[in-house]
Amino acid sequence: MDKTYYLTYVVGKRGVGKTTLLAHFATEYMLPPRSLADLRQCKNEIASLRAGGWDNLSLAPHVKHLVYVVDDTFIAKGLGYLPRVSMALQFEKIGLYDGVHEVSYLLPYAKIFLPEIQSKLDSRKSMTAERVADNFLRYVERQRKVGVQMWADTQLDDSVDKRFRNLADKLIEVQGKQDYRDKYGQLIKTVWYCLEFADIRQYTRFKDTGDLRLTTPITYTHCGNIYQCVNSYAGKEYFYNGMTGNFHTELSRPTGNDKQAMLARCEQYPLFKANNKEQSVWTN
Repeated sequence: MDKTYYLTYVVGKRGVGKTTLLAHFATEYMLPPRSLADLRQCKNEIASLRAGGWDNLSLAPHVKHLVYVVDDTFIAKGLGYLPRVSMALQFEKIGLYDGVHEVSYLLPYAKIFLPEIQSKLDSRKSMTAERVADNFLRYVERQRKVGVQMWADTQLDDSVDKRFRNLADKLIEVQGKQDYRDKYGQLIKTVWYCLEFADIRQYTRFKDTGDLRLTTPITYTHCGNIYQCVNSYAGKEYFYNGMTGNFHTELSRPTGNDKQAMLARCEQYPLFKANNKEQSVWTN
């Protein structure tokens, strides 16, 4: 039986294919039998919680899988008449409920993807960042209890909070990727060439010594067009309004480079709302 990794940390230079590799991992959990098995486990977990008096826990009717993506990076996997898309998730609301800070209720066995994690968990300290980081890291430490798994990527591995890096039980350095096309020019396959490490300490020793015995070369292959599954520009609309956040746990929708769609989304989700508290089935 394959080992379950609860925090996979992906590093590599700009443009080597880190985001598309995360999208590849995400789409793997959008197809039966994996997605159906996770939902089945999730329902059993929730039934146990309800038996203990947690009556407010429920599965939202539109949930087809358990893939969440921070930063609204759109990820989809076509299933003919039943396409599946990722759920958008606000990073600041990932954490343990403490009766004070608003958090999003994440389903057991959820798969959470964190592109460009250095922008959320910068190794440089600030009071706001420390509060968010502490709340988030406590959640990461305990997520194994309910089977939640995370994937995160960054360009520079030492730019991310050291506490987060040390929690990784698998590290992947992306060396590069190659796209394969058929005779008609259509993309049929993408292959990522990577080095795999057991943890950040092993990776640090490898960087210091260059000893290839510390690493395992590995390739990941996605059959089909990975660029139809991921839209890493989906958060771009926030920069039109000078925003750097304000994401919501909802079905993610592609916007691409359609400026009108981006501006319409900004209008739908302004940075400051008239009402003080949003109502959501995903929020405690």
